[in-house]
Amino acid sequence: MQKIWNTTSSVLKAVMRIFCRFKIYGLENISNMEKPAIFAIATHSYFLDPYIVGAVIPHHFYPIRFMTKAAFFKMPIVKHIVRAYGAFPVIRGLGLENTLRPAIDFIKQNEPVGLFIEGKIAKKEELRPSKPGAAALALMTSVPIIPVALKGTWQIRNFLKFIFLQKKVSVSFGKPIFPPKNTNPLDKEALQQFTQTIEDKVKELYYSI
Repeated sequence: MQKIWNTTSSVLKAVMRIFCRFKIYGLENISNMEKPAIFAIATHSYFLDPYIVGAVIPHHFYPIRFMTKAAFFKMPIVKHIVRAYGAFPVIRGLGLENTLRPAIDFIKQNEPVGLFIEGKIAKKEELRPSKPGAAALALMTSVPIIPVALKGTWQIRNFLKFIFLQKKVSVSFGKPIFPPKNTNPLDKEALQQFTQTIEDKVKELYYSI
């Protein structure tokens, strides 16, 4: 996985810079961080978003484990791709703690986890209310959140626009957000407050790029 992420990073960054006026901000906020960490990302408007964000994350974080829609693991070709990159399926309807169990296990193995805080791909780029997954995961593991804003990928879903129109795509990394200590992750009020803290920071990053 380390090699495939290294190769993807080199190729995808070059392609994005050629065709998308690709900009990366805030790497200084995470360059000296150690694993594990939780990358909490918005917006999510393109199936390539995890790979675009993953391509610009400092290599010492690799491999990053992205939480991915379970249906992708049932698609004949796609399932091999997502597994090669170390993604894992999110199984809904099991309760928050059981849903996050694979992510907790990866963090215990000192591996970073990436998830999109809105929960699913939007038809058009827009900031939507955050799900509590990232906040709960941080509270359960005491691992810091790295807020990430991704902007512009909805414009490149059309191949012709991607090739010819030079649409701008940007990624911005914020400073780590440390979960409050001695907080029960199943306390609804505390979970809601921390979820809002993460969402507010991602919004701040998003509107600054």
